[in-house]
Amino acid sequence: MFFDGVAPIGSLWYTGRMSLRPVPALPVRVIRALARAAALVGATLLVAAVVTTVWSVLGRWLAAAPLLGDTELVERLVGAGIFLVLPYGHLVGGNIVVDLLVRRFPGRLRRALAAGAELLFAAVAALLAWRMTLGGLDLHRYGETSMMLGLPTWWGFAAGVPALVLLALVCLVRAFAPGQGQAPTGGGA
Repeated sequence: MFFDGVAPIGSLWYTGRMSLRPVPALPVRVIRALARAAALVGATLLVAAVVTTVWSVLGRWLAAAPLLGDTELVERLVGAGIFLVLPYGHLVGGNIVVDLLVRRFPGRLRRALAAGAELLFAAVAALLAWRMTLGGLDLHRYGETSMMLGLPTWWGFAAGVPALVLLALVCLVRAFAPGQGQAPTGGGA
């Protein structure tokens, strides 16, 4: 486990410093529920992208009539879907961690480095959310649309920004309440 040595105890967690600190359970549950809901929506969008692609290929093959703007639809569905699954994937520890050197460090140092990495990741996610907000507002103001279907370009940002904000919150949960937001080991969430 990424935070080995930290044992969750109800709504409290042991920090290794011989003290128990309360962790607010409600915000963690809300963030976890939001991440799970976002992942379900994201997965649905990814399935819709697959269906759109199959529909277009079959239409092209069977009737020489592909779906108009299929690439525009697929790129928007996939982009939004990926953004929406990021928070849950990170919450359950689905990211690859390379710890060839770190695993030899003492537990307290590993936990401090893990918390620091989570805080850095939260800062990057918040920075990306801020910059995407500004970019999306510019695209909205200029009225930019896709070429074939005329879909507003800023719609893609409308899914990405909240997902990045949620990802930043997930990183904070993992930094300050390690193990509390994660799915139980050996099973799904």
